[in-house]
Amino acid sequence: MMPFTPVSLPPVALLVDGENMSKDFAEALLREAETFGIPTVRRVYGKSEHIMGWEDFGFRLVPTRPGKNAADMLLCVEAMSLALKQQFQTLLIASSDRDFSYVAEHLRELGHHVVGMGEKKAPQAFRKSCSGFVEMPASSPIHEIPVEAKKAPSAVNKSKAWIVQKIKAVIKESSDIEGWATIQSMGQLLSSKHGIDLKDTGKERWRPFLECYAADFECGPKGPNARVRLKP
Repeated sequence: MMPFTPVSLPPVALLVDGENMSKDFAEALLREAETFGIPTVRRVYGKSEHIMGWEDFGFRLVPTRPGKNAADMLLCVEAMSLALKQQFQTLLIASSDRDFSYVAEHLRELGHHVVGMGEKKAPQAFRKSCSGFVEMPASSPIHEIPVEAKKAPSAVNKSKAWIVQKIKAVIKESSDIEGWATIQSMGQLLSSKHGIDLKDTGKERWRPFLECYAADFECGPKGPNARVRLKP
């Protein structure tokens, strides 16, 4: 069961290419989606026989008609409708297919926050067309926690949403008059006050993690004294 999410967070749309992503990723995708807001729209597209089981995780099944790339085209059409007609500012597209580069690029240019969510095999064309990209595990979905990890609950329970909230808190505490804090001091405070390390983010450096949440954080120029601040 998904944990309760405060209603003050913005609604987001999570659209899944069911011909490309396995339902084994359903829980992991939902957890990642919650770091951007409340996934009020959760849809998975594909042939009926390929998307069975997603409904067990609260997704709406959107079966496609016969035809080449039918799931891709319908997902793109509905993404544009959600953005332009229903005014969703953040859209999450779960796939490792480069064909979604076009819709991601177009929505981004219109001012929407588009987050790609795919496996390691996802091409750079799709990754770079999005506002940010979240790489999902290729062989063992997040919800299948290894036995070794179960012995360390403190590390397992550090969700991305929780880390983002702590980052916001330490930036507010350590920022200058213009709201800037150095990324280095931010990392030190996260470690000393909350026990959060880079390994908890799945990234090798803090900046790539912050850039995944471009709707929340603004990063300054790169360098030893690189800074970050909260977006209004």
